[in-house]
Amino acid sequence: MVLGAGARARLTAFPVFVLVLPLRCSLVAPLRDTGAIGPSAATPKQEEPVGRIASVPPPEPARGPTITLPDAVVLKAIGAGQQAFLRCWARAQQSELPPSTGKIHLHLEIDDQGHVTVATSDAEAPAFSRCLAAVARRLPFPAVGQPAVVEVPLMF
Repeated sequence: MVLGAGARARLTAFPVFVLVLPLRCSLVAPLRDTGAIGPSAATPKQEEPVGRIASVPPPEPARGPTITLPDAVVLKAIGAGQQAFLRCWARAQQSELPPSTGKIHLHLEIDDQGHVTVATSDAEAPAFSRCLAAVARRLPFPAVGQPAVVEVPLMF
């Protein structure tokens, strides 16, 4: 399109300003490792190892002398909770982290009245372990007058 003389005169009447900004680079050359305090790009970050924290607190040591219950008593109590243990196993199989083995060791500490005070297992899945402990706390053990410790292997 060809502009007429009048149009050119009007365009030249307005001064055109061009803003030129100098380009600056914000990148800085990497610092050399001078042994200064703190990490740099040249040396890897050093972290102190953090100790593992158990999701379930360790069982408290048993107070006073404890006894071991006869196998017949333990089998009767475990038999009463068998269906509930199997429901825990079925639920664990449907979870996103199913147990890797079918043999679980259950540690029970029973007070002198027959109530389970401590129930822990070596199950890897925390939800499965909590379910087993909840069932174990409701097991009906007889009152023998002394605290007892029971180790029960559960096979699923």
